[in-house]
Amino acid sequence: MELDKTFGKIFCCGNSEIKKAVIPVESSIILPDYFPDVMKILRYTAKTVKSPVFSEGGTETVSGNINIEVNYVSEEGELCSCSQLQPFSHGFETEGKIIAAEAEVSVGEIGCRAVNKRRIDIHGSIEIILRTISGEEKRTVSSVSGAGAVCKTEKAETVVIAGEFYKNFTVEEKGELGFGKPPFGKVLRSSAFAEVTECHVIQDKIVTKGEIRAEVLWVPEEISETEEEGPFLSKFSFPVSRMVDAKGIFESDICDAQYEADFPEILPSEDGENVIIKIKVGIFARVYRKETAEFVSDMFSTDFETKAEKGKINFINEAFPLSVTEPVFEKFDLPETAEKVLDIWLENNLPKVSEEGKVCFSSKLCLFAKDSDGTPVYFEKLLEREISSPAEGKNIAFYNLSAGIRNEEFVASGGGKAEVSASVLIDGTIFSSLSREATTECSIDAEKKIEHGDAAMLLCFAEKGEKIWDIAKKYGASLESVMNENKISEEILSEKTMLVITR
Repeated sequence: MELDKTFGKIFCCGNSEIKKAVIPVESSIILPDYFPDVMKILRYTAKTVKSPVFSEGGTETVSGNINIEVNYVSEEGELCSCSQLQPFSHGFETEGKIIAAEAEVSVGEIGCRAVNKRRIDIHGSIEIILRTISGEEKRTVSSVSGAGAVCKTEKAETVVIAGEFYKNFTVEEKGELGFGKPPFGKVLRSSAFAEVTECHVIQDKIVTKGEIRAEVLWVPEEISETEEEGPFLSKFSFPVSRMVDAKGIFESDICDAQYEADFPEILPSEDGENVIIKIKVGIFARVYRKETAEFVSDMFSTDFETKAEKGKINFINEAFPLSVTEPVFEKFDLPETAEKVLDIWLENNLPKVSEEGKVCFSSKLCLFAKDSDGTPVYFEKLLEREISSPAEGKNIAFYNLSAGIRNEEFVASGGGKAEVSASVLIDGTIFSSLSREATTECSIDAEKKIEHGDAAMLLCFAEKGEKIWDIAKKYGASLESVMNENKISEEILSEKTMLVITR
């Protein structure tokens, strides 16, 4: 006599892994002929944007660019800016089938010095953090019948990551500086932020729509007696829409997509009255689907001795889409040397999710000003925040988040005070996981029949907190018969009681 078994497959996730690598940054900037000489370095920084992860043959490769920016004061007392892109790439050896990968690139200590009036040396390092989660299908017993078999079947809602997709494109637009502005000259600072406002899936395609915003701090090419000397802050925005090829994706799937704007290139138009803005944008898309898994967590036979093989299954059980606009308001004292504020702005770092499920992010408050002698000065302050998320209290398996600045306003309120008011958009998805015990194989020993004796009914004195399933298994009765006979609706006893067991 054999058991009648059916099997099913559950997509299970493996362990989340974090790998790190430190890459040195060594660079020299030789100023072009049309740049003024360096008198004093005011500010230097190395920035990165979110980098794609490419998988091939057990290696996850992270590639991107480091944008090295230096602001300096010329011998004439002008605020000047120069920058250089330095590519980087690093491969991580991984094991198992990677179903999701996310790279975080952070800048370590950076040193900068002017070797002479025309050359600036930069040295330091960046740290690449690769977060991955692996997954595979596992076979489990989904039902058992025959030979007196009694089984405990469970259902679980699961989330299956169906694929990760990346595509880049370049946006080139003309930006109007505005009426009355002098001809465009030099860039002192520029930034870009891209946001997905709509994302949906069609067969084998991901459709995205959004907006790209750019801002540039600039000074005129020449200053006349009737014109302002600047600097001027110009802001631009452009709608954008793109499709991403996603073979094997269905309309019923769920999409999470983000735009990542690279460092903008700002060029003057031929007449200098407008600018040409070029921005490379990456689309990072992850598609997942919700499924219901059914498996046997325990079984026994009322007639024969049984043998059941069990194992732990880990699966992603929930996906928490996150799109939060977090207000940032900060009042601060200007540096004592700051007489005239030229520019105030915020720079974001990638958000992180703590073990408790809270979202942590930081913004750097930056300020250009002039002192009483008209010499440029620089000031910065780190702002750190922590916000709640719907994933709090969950077992965090994986996450992908981005942050961007919206609606920023800065006011120098007088008396050596200033304030910043902005909105930080936190966007992405947090995935949580669960662990359950499932039966992977089971059998009976037909030669070892269970003897129940002559009693057709037994009395069992059960304690508070005992599980009805464990009691039924102990006495060789079905779960349903114990619950029906004793008119019990809950599978865990809420109080000490006497149960009638019939077989």
